[in-house]
Amino acid sequence: MARITQQMIFARLWVALVMLWAGLRILAVEIWLIDYGINIWWFALIEVLSSVLYGVSSARLVKELATRHRKNSAKWGSLTLIGYVLPDTYLLSVGRSMPLATYLVVVSLAVIFAVIALVRTRTSVMKTAFTDAG
Repeated sequence: MARITQQMIFARLWVALVMLWAGLRILAVEIWLIDYGINIWWFALIEVLSSVLYGVSSARLVKELATRHRKNSAKWGSLTLIGYVLPDTYLLSVGRSMPLATYLVVVSLAVIFAVIALVRTRTSVMKTAFTDAG
């Protein structure tokens, strides 16, 4: 039987949190942006699939960076980026005549959460590398 490590638990928790955030984003789009030409079913599908991709690939990215596997890190980093930008790209490209404030909020939140994700990734890499070394 496979041993469940602390890293596996954190990775699964991370994916669950990403999926929870996806649900909140789908609900927010349903409430505030449905009148701007956004198909909620397409958005939900893109959001859920890209969230799974983002959650899994960002967890793998941390592992690969901690073990200094640069080639694998580049692959998982690319998949992380795709999973991160896909829903917002759909939202911004399909939405019709959304108020300027909507564009600013979507882009600002994307940038803020990207910075948080980068800081969290760096912290996780350092913690994982330290735990594996010790």
